[in-house]
Amino acid sequence: MNLPSFKSLSPNILPGLVVSLVALPLGLGLALASGAPPMAGIISAIVGAVVLFFLGGSYVVISGPGNGLVVVTLFAISSLGAGDAFLGYQLTLAAIVASGGILLLLGFFRFGALAEFFPSSAIKGMLAAIGLIILSRQIHVLIGINNPSSESAPALLSEITKSIKIAWFDKSSYPSAILGILSLILLFVLPSKGKSWLSKIPAPMWVISLGMGYSYLSAYNPHIFPAFADDHLLSLPDNLQNSIVFPNFSAWASGGFISIAFSLAFIAAIESLLSIKAVDKLDPEHRRSNVNKDLRALGLATMISGFIGGLNVVAVIARSSVNVNNGATERWSNLFQGVFIGLFFLLFSTQLQFIPISVLAAILVYTGYKLTAPAQFKSMAAVGWEELSLFIITYLATLFTNLITGILIGIFATLILQLFGMGRSTIFFRNLFRPNTLLYEEESNKYHLSVKSFATFLNFLRIKNHLDTLSTQAEVIVDFSLTTYVDYSVLEHLHQYKSNFQNGGGHLEIIGLDDLGRSSSHPMANRHPRKFFEKRTYTLTRRQKALRLFALSHEYQFDYHEIDESLGFQNFDYFKFKPVNLLRNRLSPKGEVDWLLADVHYQEGGFYGNQDLHATMLSIPLSTKAPLFVIDRESLLDKVAFLAGFKDIVFELYPDFSNRFKVKGEDEQAIKKFLSRAIIDFLEEHKSYHIECNGEALLIFEKERHATISEIKQMVNFAVLFSDLLKKEHA
Repeated sequence: MNLPSFKSLSPNILPGLVVSLVALPLGLGLALASGAPPMAGIISAIVGAVVLFFLGGSYVVISGPGNGLVVVTLFAISSLGAGDAFLGYQLTLAAIVASGGILLLLGFFRFGALAEFFPSSAIKGMLAAIGLIILSRQIHVLIGINNPSSESAPALLSEITKSIKIAWFDKSSYPSAILGILSLILLFVLPSKGKSWLSKIPAPMWVISLGMGYSYLSAYNPHIFPAFADDHLLSLPDNLQNSIVFPNFSAWASGGFISIAFSLAFIAAIESLLSIKAVDKLDPEHRRSNVNKDLRALGLATMISGFIGGLNVVAVIARSSVNVNNGATERWSNLFQGVFIGLFFLLFSTQLQFIPISVLAAILVYTGYKLTAPAQFKSMAAVGWEELSLFIITYLATLFTNLITGILIGIFATLILQLFGMGRSTIFFRNLFRPNTLLYEEESNKYHLSVKSFATFLNFLRIKNHLDTLSTQAEVIVDFSLTTYVDYSVLEHLHQYKSNFQNGGGHLEIIGLDDLGRSSSHPMANRHPRKFFEKRTYTLTRRQKALRLFALSHEYQFDYHEIDESLGFQNFDYFKFKPVNLLRNRLSPKGEVDWLLADVHYQEGGFYGNQDLHATMLSIPLSTKAPLFVIDRESLLDKVAFLAGFKDIVFELYPDFSNRFKVKGEDEQAIKKFLSRAIIDFLEEHKSYHIECNGEALLIFEKERHATISEIKQMVNFAVLFSDLLKKEHA
């Protein structure tokens, strides 16, 4: 048992508290959406927090009830109970215990690589379908209709107008509908407030507070504020003992029970493994989780949770992102979020029963929307038509059948499409079970991994097994020169390995793809035999054409191609919690690179998962070592986490500069020495930018978005003049 040290206890209390403010309403809502008592979500969160603290293999992952299992759990309760909701709940608890046992076995037999076996597009299509299924049911609850008559997502969506009519003529549903709609609007609006005081409190807590506030007003002033119907408010047991429900194993041998147990285990494993993998990218210390150890811990936690009335315990990306963004460093934060949730129930159970169910439904509608939003389809379309097709096929198959059938159809469709892409099916069948990888050490700590024939989700484990044996401090070349087909799943996994090696001090480079064709400019698009492609010229956008013209007129280099290298941008503390995915539209001087401008695409964790962001940024290398600092307007300084504890540096000799700019850093004297009179005069005379120094280079940008052509011209002019000045002042 490898427990975190007590030295890391205190920094993780606040992250645990903040996460609990998000996890409490989500846990209650997910339990209700699953057809289970609200306490089932609380039990799952508390048990998961305790078990993973002692037995988990990750560092900053948060555990609790998950989005993906809502659909299966709801189906299990209704089908196993055959109309008796409580019996269905007890039988489902038994299936949850069984699914925990399956997870435990998967961990013991080291099936932590399970998520690597499924095509990425199919997994993403299944998760998007889960989002629509959650949304389609909860949107009825949001307007006060707790029990819509339909079951499937398409039928529930078509029934929305019917529910609106019912709610319109039923005045008792007005409070629920108004608060539900208002809560949903707030959930969309509040995250856009950036660093304002409104964003200091998680959006779910704002809407919960709104709902509880109205409930109190209606309880004491019903003649002014219409009261809720009894079944429109949260119902909780009076004490912890009354919330414990034991499983019923009487149906353990039935086909339906076994199918549900395996479905719960499958979805729990996939959701957890994907979440753990994503959270590892956010870990500021770049540690890698022991996924098999986590699977064992999640399995045991699920068994305990199911035995006392709780839902499956899974690793969750959204709450983990909140955890990391609030400074978590160890598993203490997961333990504290469970402790705080338990305290909230013990101390405020009466007050929690003032929460309107429609407000919880609004949180779930927003969560479902984020999973199935148009941005998901857009991101797959950017990769290529093949991946978009597979995404949509799995999406529709899951909606019209079930989760397991949907993912199986997605896998089958992927195989068919890849067989056509390879051109000759004999290549596939002849080499599927043959070794196709060779790893050898060229020099000390320098390795060459050769891959032949094809590389897809089916045989990626061979590549993975080789890479997992190497230290992340090694230099590795993955060579696809002997392959005729490389799929999106493989390239996406290798992108993660590139980040792992870079964070560990090593380097991973991919070669051998230039002779293969691809259907889009995306760096992770499928690679096919070129003869199966019509050679098409990439069409530049209007902005890219203007950038190319600007580059030609000033004799700069311009490259519009996307690359999955950070080119040093990841080394700035601004990106500490924001993994850089790719760069495009790079602009730099010819010859010696005095500066580099690029559109940087990166991710930032939010309350409901990672958000894809992009911004036009400059990097200026320094010729001498410099102190760490940030110069900016006050509104942006909070974005740099490592400066949070430092005071503003006051330049007594330059009061105008101090009034206009906020400067923060650790070594005040070194910073004042570096920012000479000439540099301060220059900064005062030019446009204000966010400027960060990591000791070796400067990061410069204005806004977290793509810059316009005129803004880029200003940035380039600033970079040219500033670079020359820095050389002169610090030669």
